[in-house]
Amino acid sequence: MLRPAFWAGLIMACALLVACGAAATKGDTASLDRVPQVSTIRTIAQGEVIGTFGAADTMAWYGIPFAAPPVGDLRWRAPRPAEAWAGRYEAIKPDRECVQHDNLFDGADADWTLTGSEDCLYLNVWAPSDAADRALPVMVWIHGGANIGGSAGMYEMGHLAAQGDVIVVAINYRLAMLGWFAHPSLVATAETDLDRSMNFALLDQIAALEWVQENISAFGGDAENVTVFGQSAGAFNIAALMSSPLSDGLFHKAIMQSGGFQSAAYEDAVSGSASNLANSVSADTFIEAMVEAGALPPQNEVTPETLAEHLRALPLKDIFDTYQSFPAAMDMPGLISPVDTANDGIVVPEMGIQAALRETGGLRDIPLLIGTNRNELRGLGFADKEMMRSLFNLAFWPRDKGVYAAFGDYPDTVWAYHGVRAPAEAWASVRTAPVYTYRFDWDEQGKKLLTDISFLVGASHSLEMPFIINGFDQKETDPAGIFFSKKNKASRETLSAQMIEYWSAFAHHGAPGRGLSGTLPRWTAWAESPVEQSLMLLDGEKDGGVRMGPATPTPDTLFESFLSDPRMKTDHQRCKTANMVIDMVSRVGGTLDDWREFVEESCEQ
Repeated sequence: MLRPAFWAGLIMACALLVACGAAATKGDTASLDRVPQVSTIRTIAQGEVIGTFGAADTMAWYGIPFAAPPVGDLRWRAPRPAEAWAGRYEAIKPDRECVQHDNLFDGADADWTLTGSEDCLYLNVWAPSDAADRALPVMVWIHGGANIGGSAGMYEMGHLAAQGDVIVVAINYRLAMLGWFAHPSLVATAETDLDRSMNFALLDQIAALEWVQENISAFGGDAENVTVFGQSAGAFNIAALMSSPLSDGLFHKAIMQSGGFQSAAYEDAVSGSASNLANSVSADTFIEAMVEAGALPPQNEVTPETLAEHLRALPLKDIFDTYQSFPAAMDMPGLISPVDTANDGIVVPEMGIQAALRETGGLRDIPLLIGTNRNELRGLGFADKEMMRSLFNLAFWPRDKGVYAAFGDYPDTVWAYHGVRAPAEAWASVRTAPVYTYRFDWDEQGKKLLTDISFLVGASHSLEMPFIINGFDQKETDPAGIFFSKKNKASRETLSAQMIEYWSAFAHHGAPGRGLSGTLPRWTAWAESPVEQSLMLLDGEKDGGVRMGPATPTPDTLFESFLSDPRMKTDHQRCKTANMVIDMVSRVGGTLDDWREFVEESCEQ
């Protein structure tokens, strides 16, 4: 099961590193003049809507409701249809977000106040300026943020829409325990079959995709050519959507960036222990804590209906404060660990996503593009005092570069295997639609004073995002303004243009091929490629450029390297790395018998 605090911790580690830099400067996306523009008036099922202009001279509609507000008695229920409105709706507010702790992405500046609203089921749309009366491919973005943070407004997507000649839609969904919560009292008070689910956030995403089917033609989009794409938690959610019987016909291609195929047992989401939930907190554990605090009556003293009524009336602060009090969150204040996707037999099949991946008919048989970043987890070492030295918290360097690199390299490679290669092999063995794999390698950040950012962070988690959206000027893609400089401008802009070509070609045609222009190196499908040329490497020209390369090593090969790796000089270092590998696999999905046996035999002390 995925533990949100783990992914948020990774985000935090990178944010802490960039905190040594100067304050970020805002670019053109922050200075957009978001006033209503007559040219953006459209009529959709809910009524007339007017938008504004986004980046790259696109038309943009920010904050269109796609479902009714899930508030009051609708908390922990499936989303209800959005109501029609009278008059003209102004869609010019990009900053709507679901309830979350503030500053998840701001590192040392975090104050962890609650922000957002339960009334948050809104989406944003970007269209090229000439999109009217066309039928362009649609790309629906599902944001990351550990399923406890983030929003549809995290990134400005205008450049992707314009350069890729696509309609881009970014959607909100309920977060944390408001988006995923399993308890018999909620099932007992269900008003519809979908209310019996616990995967309310996934139902939000499905409702948004249904809205796209009904309305996207008004913006110049083709409802029969929809690609879902998402990063981190968003990618995991896409795996769940591909497994869901409720998403049939709602999308036709999928891109998963830094994700995996994993879900929890429904019974564990209700009453599981920390040991089989990777430290996530079950609903029963939460309710017991609330009972002890006097906020809820004991379960054995009330009917399920009465308990559900109490749950839906709980103040948001009490809910979030309780989750913060659990041990899983204590090592990083502000981060919480509710259970997310579970096999409820309604949204997600009871067999689970891992089993569905390997079964004919278990997941949608649609074109898939999937990959990871080369150094997803290297930034975690930065937050480890055993590995780092600093000078007045202004300059940072590793105590031992070899140990620091190994600590990230092994879990990174295991993620790439279990999150990309193994799923590609399973996909190709039971499906007819192609799967394309990649690894993002760009690491040209350079140095800041004595801090070697290229080494300490590398091609880190989320770093591919500004390349896909040409968003180097956006605060969320470079919080401290030190990743992207004049020195690396040409390299990153070239790679960004290439990646946008590949991503949008996939949206147009179901294959990245040679990009939209037809001039890039050919990206071949997994089943068409020898293992030595099966992985697209996305990198700057000085490091080889975009090219096909060898697949990720198997766990057996990797384990042999691990045992003899001279970079790790003590049992403690080797065991610490092995435990990180096992922790990673428990969240991405897969098995690692050799590594577990090593830990059990060698690391108990």
